[in-house]
Amino acid sequence: MIKSPFGRRLGSQIIWPLVIVSVLIGIVATVVSVRVIGDFTAERSEESVRATTEYVIADLGHHASSSVRALTVLAMQPGFQSIITSGTPAEIEGHLRFANEALDVDMIVLSDSRGGVVAAVSSGVDPDDVYLPDRAAWETAIALGKPVIIPYGTGYALWSQTDVVDGSGRERVLGSALIIDDELVGSLATGEDSGVLITDGSESPMALVVPDGVNPGNVDPASSAVLREALGSLLTDPSKTVVLDSAGGYYRLGAAAIPLATDPSRHIFVVCGVETSAARAAGMTTMRAIALWSAVAVLVLVSLNWWIVRSVTTPLGALTTSTRRLAEGDFSAKVETDGPAEVAELAENFNRMTDSLSERSDALTKKVLELATLYEMSRSLGLTLDLEALLESVLESALRIFEAEIGYIILTDRESGALSVTAAHGIDTVRPGDRLTANSMSEWVIREGRPLIFNPATADLRDREPESFSGAVAALCVPLQTNEGPIGSITVGTRDQGRRFTGDDVRLLATIANHVTIAIGNIGLFSSVQEAYLATVRALAAAVDAKDPYTRGHSEGVASYALKIGSQLGLSQEQMTALEMSAYLHDIGKIGISEDILLKPGKLTEAEMSQMRHHPLIGANILKPVAFPWPIAPVVRHHHEHYDGTGYPAGLRRDEIPMLARVLTVADAFEAMVADRPYRRGRSDQEAMLELRRCAGTQFDPRIVEAFEEALNTGEWALADLYEREVAIGPDEAQAVFIAISDGLFTSFRRLGGPRLANNLEHAVNIDLRGRDIPFALEGGRLVHRSGIALSDEEYVEHLKTVLALMRAHIKEASGAGLAEHFLSESVQALPERMRAHAERLGFSPTI
Repeated sequence: MIKSPFGRRLGSQIIWPLVIVSVLIGIVATVVSVRVIGDFTAERSEESVRATTEYVIADLGHHASSSVRALTVLAMQPGFQSIITSGTPAEIEGHLRFANEALDVDMIVLSDSRGGVVAAVSSGVDPDDVYLPDRAAWETAIALGKPVIIPYGTGYALWSQTDVVDGSGRERVLGSALIIDDELVGSLATGEDSGVLITDGSESPMALVVPDGVNPGNVDPASSAVLREALGSLLTDPSKTVVLDSAGGYYRLGAAAIPLATDPSRHIFVVCGVETSAARAAGMTTMRAIALWSAVAVLVLVSLNWWIVRSVTTPLGALTTSTRRLAEGDFSAKVETDGPAEVAELAENFNRMTDSLSERSDALTKKVLELATLYEMSRSLGLTLDLEALLESVLESALRIFEAEIGYIILTDRESGALSVTAAHGIDTVRPGDRLTANSMSEWVIREGRPLIFNPATADLRDREPESFSGAVAALCVPLQTNEGPIGSITVGTRDQGRRFTGDDVRLLATIANHVTIAIGNIGLFSSVQEAYLATVRALAAAVDAKDPYTRGHSEGVASYALKIGSQLGLSQEQMTALEMSAYLHDIGKIGISEDILLKPGKLTEAEMSQMRHHPLIGANILKPVAFPWPIAPVVRHHHEHYDGTGYPAGLRRDEIPMLARVLTVADAFEAMVADRPYRRGRSDQEAMLELRRCAGTQFDPRIVEAFEEALNTGEWALADLYEREVAIGPDEAQAVFIAISDGLFTSFRRLGGPRLANNLEHAVNIDLRGRDIPFALEGGRLVHRSGIALSDEEYVEHLKTVLALMRAHIKEASGAGLAEHFLSESVQALPERMRAHAERLGFSPTI
């Protein structure tokens, strides 16, 4: 089948060929006429401008001829013959001056046969600066019928001469020069619509005459770039003509070159311009007329064709349009036609078909929308672990599917069994967290575990009250069903008086509810897994801290500080979890460090410090095989990097260090500064904060330090509150202090008194302890707790105080009060710094 280039419509196949043929005929006629008229106008313009140029040159020659005749008459006068024969140069110049005024020329000169000037009179130019032509140049120009042009000052002049013989028979040449200027050219009869420009090619013309009514400034080469461009093209090739479209009008320019009589290699150019605006306007008018008549002819032909075709193609066109709309998915397309009976019957059948397709399309579109929304909802359920955000998204999707404006989701509290609103839309009186009222749709659905449809009995809503909880006149509620029973419900409703919910709606909402139930279960499972992770991590941290009793609780403290910094920085939940995990595990690499180094009471050597610097790498390698869902290993690896790049193990700087590692660095340093160590006492929180500030920008990220300080100065984390908590001594630390002092006191006494006195002291103290029913005893100089007797922390501490008091009393009896106080001072001074501070707070000092 051959496809028509004019489309499939019958009207197009008839009208468009005629339109195209008519337009082509009009275009061809217009182009031909414009070409003929344009060529004719250009030819006449060229002839006119060339004739004007020739006339100007000829007129210049007439001026020269007139000057020659005047010079001849002057030369034939007897008085002039007498003057040039016997007169002095001054007398000759006087006579020439009179002749100059009489002839109205700019210079008159008398020269000898060799060209030497005998006498000369000129206006404005020194005669010595004027170069006169020789006889050969003069005769050549006259033979060619051209005027003789010579340089004259800064311009040029028209030269004329005649031969003179004085009374003594000597030959003389009498010549005159007429400056070529506006006045001279203005005397030429060039016509009102013609202009003349005489130039030597420079921007300043020698003479310029413009047509009547034209501003000379518009055609001045010095101020008109268009004219300069036209002259440049014309003077390069004077044999052609150019067109000048300027503000002064539309001109055709022609030029002729006249060589200088004194230097044939130099020329002046006579440029003539003839206004052709009238010819151009005539051509444009003719072109418009032809184009107009061509357009009229096309319109007439098209109109006639349209009238003929319309009666046949209109019914078919309407049917074709409706068919195309139907193919594009517009099932509302109808055909209304007054055409022949066959076309009318076809249109009626077409309308019935579109009605049927429209009903099926609406049903299919609704199903597709439901499926698409369910798909998007299913995808979104796996993108968040925030229960409230998930339920809000599901409720919005359900309302969009059912085209409803009211909806809410109810969940059951597992412990109390209370029903509360978790998400709601379109109910002004309900907010998330509100308790559900009794005897509502949702309460019944959750109790019975079955869906419920609430539709008005009739179209008249006055026969039935709206749903009590939401105010919907029509609603649908289905349970969120699990294996253990309903955990809540989802409800959609509307205030549309004509809306009814059906069994298909129940099945669709039940599908949505199943997705929601699965997502809620997944969130619960993830929370359980996350808690298990956290419990495991805490156990690992406790195992690490157990290697060093003086850093017990260090990881927990670092985690607490790190989480406060993260909260101040506004980190996401995922980042906060990763930060907490990293804080608990940041020192796990110390498992691979020797206990001799970890428990060394003094400052580490450089070699020991080098081994200690390996613990971040060891920790990262330990954690690397573990498939944590958070990036923990990089944080552990780089938590000892410094902000200025001087840290270890990789020497990273600024943003090269993971952000969580920068947070952990600050929290770790702060906890380390405020905690006691075997070789020093912990700083106060204020002192530690000052040290963080001092090192901000070198060791620590200034933004992290600033956030930490803001966290410490707000709420329960105020520095003053932390200081108070720091001063408080726990039962474990108090017990350690008492036992360490008692052991040190007995050791000092044994060293001075010897084994016998030490045994006596041990025996006496044990007798007193048994008499007081205190479950402690000295065995080999060590204080031990007798097994099988359970004590509270408070009872344990009180008994230790009593033991220490009895030991001091018996030592004082055996050796005197001075030695007893000396032994106590030695025991306290031998304690680590933190324990020594606790001992002083508990009141143990040599002055007790």
